[in-house]
Amino acid sequence: MLRQVLHRGLRTSFSRLGHFIASHPVFFASAPVLISILLGASFSRYQIEESVEYLLAPKHSLAKIERNLVNSLFPVNRSKHRLYSDLQTPGRYGRVIITSFRKANMLDQHHTDLILKVNPTKSHPCNSWDDYLF
Repeated sequence: MLRQVLHRGLRTSFSRLGHFIASHPVFFASAPVLISILLGASFSRYQIEESVEYLLAPKHSLAKIERNLVNSLFPVNRSKHRLYSDLQTPGRYGRVIITSFRKANMLDQHHTDLILKVNPTKSHPCNSWDDYLF
């Protein structure tokens, strides 16, 4: 009995809905298109954000404040048209990687004195990295 009442109620409500849609075909054909256009128009306001820091860090985080301070005090020319060789002043440069064979602390006073002896200065008789054998 309950099933028959439910079946009859659903049949009449869907029949009325079908008649209403059939009597207003322009509205039901154009409404989904208009709604899609209105909702799709919001995509034009989206922007692609390339900065991972902007996406992950809070707006007023300490890291962003410190980065802005460092960039204001030590500006770097990040131009795409400059070569890496233009960023260095003329002269000889060398890089030294210092490691310990034993488990020693490289920040001990004895080790830092040895590291500083490797660095050539203008007062040193050997001003060239070629004179140093590593």
